[in-house]
Amino acid sequence: MDTYSSFKDLKAAELSYCIECRDRNAHITILAPHGGNIEPHTSEIATLVAADKYNLFCFNGLKPSNNKVLHITSHKYDEEQATTLVRSSDFVIAIHGCTQIDKMVFIGGLYTELKQGIAAALGRAEIPCVICDKTSPYRGHNPENICNRGITGKGVQLEISRPLRDSPQAWRKIAAAINEALDSLDVE
Repeated sequence: MDTYSSFKDLKAAELSYCIECRDRNAHITILAPHGGNIEPHTSEIATLVAADKYNLFCFNGLKPSNNKVLHITSHKYDEEQATTLVRSSDFVIAIHGCTQIDKMVFIGGLYTELKQGIAAALGRAEIPCVICDKTSPYRGHNPENICNRGITGKGVQLEISRPLRDSPQAWRKIAAAINEALDSLDVE
């Protein structure tokens, strides 16, 4: 359960966060909606994926502890800069962190072709992954999920386990796999 139901409420009560927003006029946006100390190392991975090619949004929790209070659920995510970028993008890839103790990437969202491409590329990079089914808590199928609010109404949500998020080598492999999948779609 989230502490705040909207960013308006969060911003009125909290000061320990920063937002990184880079609008590169790209058709794709990479998000880390729970970065910094909320879901550690998701912003680093998102930044690697976006490089200097894609739009980037990172909301980074900076509290010394209890950053979980800065979490706003993806289908209620209403930070203005994020929603502006998302609405102008064909689709979105959202980078999240999950509590899975084994090395694993859970691939959700409504963009089936891209989910399959990312899963194949992660497999080639020897990063364990699974495409979420309808029963998975990481499925990202809600049309109001921030990853699915781009122009096409479909996107991808990646829930990355902590052991992978704690490995800079894994960050690079995950980012390279995502970019390989994007390149295979021949999108700009």
